[in-house]
Amino acid sequence: MEPYTIHLYSSVILDAPVERLWPILSDTDRTNRMIGLPAFERTRPDRDFVQIVYGHFLGVPVNWREHPFEWIFEQQFSVEREFAPPLPVKRLQTITRFIPLPGDRTKVDVEVHMAPRNIIGNIGGRLIVGQQMLRAMRQAYRKLGHLAATFEQVVLPPVRAPRVNQQRLRIAAKRLHMFGVRDALIDRLTAHILSADDPQVLKMRAFALADAWGEPRMEVLRMCLYATRAGLLDLEWDVLCPSCRGPSQRVRSLSDLEHDAYCPSCDVRYDTNFDESIEVRFSVNPATRKVVDVSYCIGGPANTPHIVAQIALPARGRREMRLRLTPDRYRLRSRQMTGRVLFEVVSNAALRTAHIAFDNESARIDQSLIGAGEVTIVIDNRTDTPALIVIERSDWSAQATSAALVTSLTEFRQLFSSEALSPGVGIAVRSLTFLFSDLKGSTALYEQIGDSPAYARVRDHFALMSAIIGAHNGSLVKTIGDAVMAVFSSTEAAVAAALEIQREFTLGEMARGNPALQVKLGLHSGPCIAVNANNLLDYFGSTVNIAARVQNESIGGDIVLTEALTGDPLVQSLLEREAVRLERFERELRGLSQQFRLTRVWVTPPMGRADAPLTELPVGATIQGATGRGAAW
Repeated sequence: MEPYTIHLYSSVILDAPVERLWPILSDTDRTNRMIGLPAFERTRPDRDFVQIVYGHFLGVPVNWREHPFEWIFEQQFSVEREFAPPLPVKRLQTITRFIPLPGDRTKVDVEVHMAPRNIIGNIGGRLIVGQQMLRAMRQAYRKLGHLAATFEQVVLPPVRAPRVNQQRLRIAAKRLHMFGVRDALIDRLTAHILSADDPQVLKMRAFALADAWGEPRMEVLRMCLYATRAGLLDLEWDVLCPSCRGPSQRVRSLSDLEHDAYCPSCDVRYDTNFDESIEVRFSVNPATRKVVDVSYCIGGPANTPHIVAQIALPARGRREMRLRLTPDRYRLRSRQMTGRVLFEVVSNAALRTAHIAFDNESARIDQSLIGAGEVTIVIDNRTDTPALIVIERSDWSAQATSAALVTSLTEFRQLFSSEALSPGVGIAVRSLTFLFSDLKGSTALYEQIGDSPAYARVRDHFALMSAIIGAHNGSLVKTIGDAVMAVFSSTEAAVAAALEIQREFTLGEMARGNPALQVKLGLHSGPCIAVNANNLLDYFGSTVNIAARVQNESIGGDIVLTEALTGDPLVQSLLEREAVRLERFERELRGLSQQFRLTRVWVTPPMGRADAPLTELPVGATIQGATGRGAAW
């Protein structure tokens, strides 16, 4: 390979600490735009994670081989590119380093190393790169550094003036008012659309917006759903690669999803699931604002912020790194090795060093608990193959809005009832919580007060349950006779909804009717399959079947929970706060051969005595009056 013969250097001192500068300056897509580099048009994978990139420079078609970016969090990042003719430069490497200085200042060093193809590249490289590009980079860094030093919440100004259809924006804002969205949220969203840069109004994460605005996450998510219906935003589904976590596919409808997906960057095929692989994002509607959706960099650190280090390690090579790690769970992976190394960074661990070694068969770490702060990690590649090493947070981003969450919301089903999977396609969901209900004695109700009044009571009970389910971020999937099937992405929210429903039927308006209505509730949580059933999103699998059978064990006025719920710490805390009456028992559910440990929850004393103690009953106790006769549990 041609040696580098041109070496250029530039430095700038910025009045901001490294931790504020890193997320801004490591956004190489933005800095490339600011310094005037051309956008790329398409890519295709080459060997060893190298991408072949195609674009235009000065109106001439160009392409280059881009090696994976390398970086160490808050320390440095670099990239190497190999250019094809007619560009007069064969290879170019840029390295950016961050050096902390006293007084919350930072020195940013930039190195450029070039291998010219001819004399034009030799002269032009020094002039264009050495004078124009590095000067533009210093100017961009100073501008971004000033923002980081001046503002607590950095909002980057647009590179080009936004082109907004003000009339459509006003009309959409009025529609949001009609949906009941708060004025403050509408103002924030419209201001964002009016003033944010193009990438910030494309592929928006609702939770990231909420965090930046200091607003409740679920409220902002609901607003984005309403804004889609109002024509202000467009909703898209990103299919995320489990390795790089970048979108390997983007679809406009759930019906376009398939069982599996392929990531060309990582050269892996993987199964899709609603919990992690599929994320909803929002983009401004092009009729409201014209945006340019082009990329200027394909692999910078800001593209994958969960990765704290990505380095190339030669065969039989060793690398020692110092990293600033916050408490979290991490993993080390590489496509060149079969195993993955997991470790956890915690506040109270004394050791801040770890040694990781891997060969063709296995990978291991000598210390799986590491103290937070400045950490030293030594990595040994004991194979005969170079490896690209990635150290990353193992948990998915807390700001990602999963398909499992969005599709379990009442607002989603109301606004996007046509959104369903393709017939025959079932997408796995790692965990959802299902609530099944049934009215006790509904047949007798029709005989007692007549069809029309009884139907009105049943209809009112549906409306009440739907409102409570929606208020707890759940969704009513379907009704079956006078029974309800509902879904929640949160176990705690599902149990909270069940408690509120049962209180309404034991202490609220439903309990004061003539005759009073009693509802039976059962809940279970676990994996399932999301499917298209009659062009509606539905769920199937053993978790759903168990939840339905658990509801059969309810006797009215109570809630029956499985161990999947009572074993959840969040649910345990909720039940303790609510001071409910708990009762353990075992059953072999109908159609299922195994014994299930169940818990019956009473929100009021079963005999209607307000002064009865809310303590746990012994298994097998008999309560007279709960069902009009003795019931042994």
